[in-house]
Amino acid sequence: MNNNAIERTGNNDKAIKALDDEWRLMNAALERLGQVEAREQSPARRGARLIFGLDLTGSREASLRHAQIATAAMFDTIKAIGAVAVKLVYYRGSECRAGAWHDDPGVVSAAMLRLSCKSGYTQIRKVLRHALNEKEPLSGVVFIGDHCEDADDGYELDDLAVKLGQKGIPIFVFHEVRDQDAGALRATPIFEHIAEVSGGVYTEFRPDSGAILRELLATVAVFSTAGHEGLKQVGQPLTPEARQLRGSLLLLTEGNPGRFDFLRPDGPAKGGK
Repeated sequence: MNNNAIERTGNNDKAIKALDDEWRLMNAALERLGQVEAREQSPARRGARLIFGLDLTGSREASLRHAQIATAAMFDTIKAIGAVAVKLVYYRGSECRAGAWHDDPGVVSAAMLRLSCKSGYTQIRKVLRHALNEKEPLSGVVFIGDHCEDADDGYELDDLAVKLGQKGIPIFVFHEVRDQDAGALRATPIFEHIAEVSGGVYTEFRPDSGAILRELLATVAVFSTAGHEGLKQVGQPLTPEARQLRGSLLLLTEGNPGRFDFLRPDGPAKGGK
């Protein structure tokens, strides 16, 4: 698959139609998320920051388009709720690169559309190291990937995840799992563990489930920008995976809705702990 930005030419009519269909589905999902209600009722948590760790190795090439569209959908959601800045950190081939912080949906969406995949080994530890050394306060790390070939560094992954948890930076693992994918099955306990010890959440999705990934990302965006109360006010997601994620996030802050407010540059929200 060519994952470069799509140009509107006659040779790309089918691709553009598929993309337009995805956007229509996205808009319907976002409407069900209750973004208007959230804008009217939920105070925004300004200054939220998320690192997006992306696995762009060869095994994810076929599903990259869904991730690109889903990320753009997430920004459409948060525009109605509050500001969030995103930094893309991705690995492919032998490289691992981090972008700049952006809170402009157009900039990040354009950057996503330019990304492509290359064969290589996973470099998850580099993503977590970058998050741990980040100078800006973080609301969390979102990781999207399928395999974990950092197994030889399993202790390091555990150590990094624990340290992120100690700093109040949860890891939200969105694990792409194909049928009979041995590599993904081997990665499952590792991903579950790093999410758990960091205070985050692990969720699986299928590579062809663009709607699921959209709602998963949108749910994390709501949580990062509007917190516990904002998440309670938005409508129930359509997909079971996103509903489960929403419930897990609410449990994370049960009894302490302001748990992550110390990460905000302007301090705890009114009423937060």
